[in-house]
Amino acid sequence: MKKFKLLVASNNEDLNQKAIKLSKKIKLPFAGSLEDLKKSHEDHEDDFLLVVSEDLIYLKKGLAGTSKPIYCNFCKWSKENKRNNLVRTMRGLPQKGLIIDATAGLGRDALILSSLVERVILIERVPWVSALLEDGLKNSIEHLPYLSNTRVICSDSKKFLLNLKTKPDAIYLDPMFENTGKSKAKREVQALRDLTIQSNEKELLEVALKKAKDRVVVKRHKKVKNLAGIKPTFSLTGRVVRYDVYSIS
Repeated sequence: MKKFKLLVASNNEDLNQKAIKLSKKIKLPFAGSLEDLKKSHEDHEDDFLLVVSEDLIYLKKGLAGTSKPIYCNFCKWSKENKRNNLVRTMRGLPQKGLIIDATAGLGRDALILSSLVERVILIERVPWVSALLEDGLKNSIEHLPYLSNTRVICSDSKKFLLNLKTKPDAIYLDPMFENTGKSKAKREVQALRDLTIQSNEKELLEVALKKAKDRVVVKRHKKVKNLAGIKPTFSLTGRVVRYDVYSIS
């Protein structure tokens, strides 16, 4: 499997200090400004760059302008989101309830979850992904005020759940889809696959089932088997995605 290098960069030299501060926080090397990198003779075309700009933090591959930036664009996603089966899986939860998204990723599903209950906690164990989430929330709260009660915690999900003192109403798990060989993953998902190591989803599900008060919901590709071979209470299947719901008795 090819290893990809991930570096922090600034959009211009005026933002170097801000980028350096981020690089120290997430423990990734600071490569310099994009301007300096383009002038250098080093080859960064296969590297991923986490870029600090004036308005946001984004991920891009290489220095070429053909690489579209990846970032948490909650305002755009809110216009694209449809009231899908995920909403149906959470019916009956109290409005003042708490949902924990234990595999937050870039937060697309968290946007829906945050509109359903008063409190949502996003757990993301990869520091640079967590930084993208925090930046996306900060830039979106003015336009999407319901996100103000959404928190991002950079932690290992299994350890976080094991240390919970109060049970959440629901725990949501979205393990990355297995490659079915018939469809190309969205570029955001592919970037996450390339740059992160997957956790043990079987153990995470087992812990979630012990810690949730009402239910655990698992997102799966409709053609793959139940996570860890554990049969859900019921499932809701769409064109591509299946939601397996485990009711806590």
